[in-house]
Amino acid sequence: MTQTSPRFFGASLLALSFTIALPAHGQSNDDELKNEDIVVTAERLRGSVITEVPPIVELDAGDVASYGVSSIEDLVEELSSQTTSNRGRGSGRPIVLINGQRTSGFRDIRDLPPEAIQSVQVFPEEVALQYGYAPDERVINFILKDNYTGFGAEAEYGVPTRGDQSNTELESTFTHIGENSRLNLNIEYETQSAITEAERGIIQDQAGDLVNLGDFRTLSAPSDNVEFNGNYSRTFADGTSLSFNGGYIYDKSRALLGLASGTLDIPATSPFAQSASDESLFRYFTQFGPLRKTVETNTFQGGAALNGVTSGWRYSLTADYAREETETATDNSGDISALQAAIDAGTADPFASDFGTLLSPPITDEARSVSNTLETLATLSGALITLPSGSVTTTVRGGYSREDLDSRDITDGVTTLGSLGRDNFNAGISIDIPIADENIDVTEAIGQLSINGNLGYSELSDFGGLVEFGFGLNWEPLDGLVFTASAIGEDAAPTIEQLGNPVIVTPNVTTFDFTNGETVLTSITTGGNLDLPTEKRRDIKLAVNYSPEWLDGMTFLGEYIRNNSENVASDFPLLTEEIEAAFPDRVTRDETGRLVAIDQRPVNYSNVRSESIRYGLEFSKRFGQRRGGRGLRGAGRPGAGDGGPPPDDARPPSDGPPPEGGPESAPSEAGRAEAGRPGARAGGPPRGGGRPGGRGGGRWRVSAYHTVHLDERVLIRPGVEELDLLDGSAIGSTGGQPHHEFELEGRWFNNGIGFRVQAEHQTATRVDGGLTSSDLSFSDLTTLNLRAFINLDDRGTLTERFKFLKGSRIAFRIDNVFNDIQDVRDSDGLVPLSYQPGFIDPIGRYVEISFRKRF
Repeated sequence: MTQTSPRFFGASLLALSFTIALPAHGQSNDDELKNEDIVVTAERLRGSVITEVPPIVELDAGDVASYGVSSIEDLVEELSSQTTSNRGRGSGRPIVLINGQRTSGFRDIRDLPPEAIQSVQVFPEEVALQYGYAPDERVINFILKDNYTGFGAEAEYGVPTRGDQSNTELESTFTHIGENSRLNLNIEYETQSAITEAERGIIQDQAGDLVNLGDFRTLSAPSDNVEFNGNYSRTFADGTSLSFNGGYIYDKSRALLGLASGTLDIPATSPFAQSASDESLFRYFTQFGPLRKTVETNTFQGGAALNGVTSGWRYSLTADYAREETETATDNSGDISALQAAIDAGTADPFASDFGTLLSPPITDEARSVSNTLETLATLSGALITLPSGSVTTTVRGGYSREDLDSRDITDGVTTLGSLGRDNFNAGISIDIPIADENIDVTEAIGQLSINGNLGYSELSDFGGLVEFGFGLNWEPLDGLVFTASAIGEDAAPTIEQLGNPVIVTPNVTTFDFTNGETVLTSITTGGNLDLPTEKRRDIKLAVNYSPEWLDGMTFLGEYIRNNSENVASDFPLLTEEIEAAFPDRVTRDETGRLVAIDQRPVNYSNVRSESIRYGLEFSKRFGQRRGGRGLRGAGRPGAGDGGPPPDDARPPSDGPPPEGGPESAPSEAGRAEAGRPGARAGGPPRGGGRPGGRGGGRWRVSAYHTVHLDERVLIRPGVEELDLLDGSAIGSTGGQPHHEFELEGRWFNNGIGFRVQAEHQTATRVDGGLTSSDLSFSDLTTLNLRAFINLDDRGTLTERFKFLKGSRIAFRIDNVFNDIQDVRDSDGLVPLSYQPGFIDPIGRYVEISFRKRF
């Protein structure tokens, strides 16, 4: 039987989506309407994004309420499968906009309550160019309500079902959105207790068993976190808006690293010898208690954003500053030379529990780093010229950023100072050219078509010039069917942290040694590497978004992505036999060949390639709403909304300039109306033009996605065998790259009660140890999370009888319902000590209850 190629499978799906849509085109009423002119006019909802690229997700206020979240930060996390870029670039967090405008950062909006949100739009990476960003992150736009004021407090408490840890979080938020201003203040405190190896039944080696080592090592370190965040925005009479934000974060963790240890040589002549020949004894010393590692971080942040319109062009000025101070104290075993001398002289018992002054106390290595980051960016967006096909729009950007990293580390009493700085002057331009849009005859023949391009340059003080470029195509042959294609290329310098982080040596880290097929405790060195070069990236993305008119609420999304990078700066990979052969100078073994230390500072790969297809369906409906309402639009479906004028609570917010709203703020007059095209849009957003807000009632939503990884390869350097992460190679501790990944999500909400289920599954992988090494097999992994909540205001007369419960919500959450933890086995079918379930996932099934009240 012939095996079907994954590439053929993915290509067939893309072709199928196009074929399905063709009958809809053939069934149009063009013959009846060809002699009639149809003019459609519509007012675009202020705050929405003007773009021909359809949104991936659209939510109205009712949809947001159905998630049962407490803040925008929580909502973004719930939407992670739709908001995280699949290109494998960037930070992973989407670019956020408020009412179609740039912000100085995620802090500007993260703590706003969901009750303040009117609607949400999530766009693919291509839209980022229109706001002066690189096309490696998705864009999420939050449209806020008018005249909202609220104060809320929430308490959360969670524990693993296996016990031995607790997590407590307290948070309060004040929000006021007026006609021309917005104020949001938030403070939260979170504390987490420890999980030790003993509490998870971690099996120790023989020496560890003698001293109950698991009591002195943490799998999950106790921590405390305090955060304060505030932002203020003001809109002036001319539509210009100015916003400020500031925040402070304190974080402290305290890990236990085990006990001081050492290898003692026992001469056969010693009166305490237990052998007729000389021997060595590795042992732990309980005399001084556990070794500790404390990390304390103080972060200060501030930002500002100015948005406005002048002469039909939208401008934006943003600035963001962050200062992070990190202090690390790491205990290491003390000097045993005096003890060894006493053993050699026969005056000390090497098996004693206390050696008094013969054993030196632990040595504490200290490291401190201070990073300062300033980023500024100015953008100008508008229409350059008007063609028969529509307006040619452009975004011009220019910016400056400054990064400083000062470090100091004290290791074995030796002080090392480091100081790095980087200035980055950058500029760029993107342009969008409509080929078929307002030229109706062409549009009727081929549909809507536009092309775009971008070019950028950055001058780095420590790396010289870096170039970025890209181009793309957006084609809508039929209403509801959109194809996009893009190619990007860029040079990227390693981060200043990858270059200059302080060197920290952490002892007694549990590590699996592939060469000897054993688990050992090693010293791990982390820090920066000044020898990292400039990375060159070349990416291609093809996508289809289909929302059929004949099935309201359904959307199909398919993406093909290919990434290729040269000179990639990366964390040190999993130490397999292949990796040790490629980086022999990073590995230290003793005279017996036992692994004792790994230098895990960043390394450089010659080439990294990846290729994948992701496709899926989303389907949503409303029920139980009053007559006249329509079902919830599917993600990205045009013409969303219930029809008719919006209610008072759905009017566009005043927090921003008037209707221009997005970077393409000056559409041509020709764009205000289209003639002769059935179903034509005008003035409003090409996609996502629906009215926010809902008519009440219930709603449900289901989404399912499948990712097929076609190729994942890493070439460390020419002359070294290429790593195939899909076929036995690995660079991470969790094994190779799964061939298949699945995501499933379902939500139901009605009368104040909501349920959400989220499931993820990845297929099994393996790591080949080589001819003399141990192979490892990693099982597949299925994670199922459940969330349920109840808004007490919607539950009859309960809040009338108990006034305190008014404005309250109780939520219950279970993560990893089946307590599924990846099973790792060696070639003999045994679980290596370093891959015990407690090491892989010390939390497992986790339950949490929260109580939130709005005043």
